[in-house]
Amino acid sequence: AKNLGIGMVFQHFSLFEALTAAENIALSLDDGSPISTIAAKARALSYSYGLPLDPQSLVGDLSVGERQRIEIIRCLLQTPQL
Repeated sequence: AKNLGIGMVFQHFSLFEALTAAENIALSLDDGSPISTIAAKARALSYSYGLPLDPQSLVGDLSVGERQRIEIIRCLLQTPQL
C-alpha cells in the first residue's frame, strides 16, 4: 500500500512507550536517515499541519492525543498521496 501512496493511521497505537517519538517514527521508515534528520522532519511537518510534536519526548509520558499525533506524523512522513 505504501508504494501506491496509501497511508493508514490505526485507532490502536503501535508505539513503544520506552522510545521517543522520533525513534518510534524511525522504526516505520525505510530510508535509513539519521534519527536527528527524522526528528527535524517530524517537528517541521507536525507544526506545518498544526499538530505540534516534540520528537524527543518519551512516548510513555505523552497523552493519548499526543500519541495520536505521532501516528499521524509517521504516516505523513511516508509521503502518502493526499
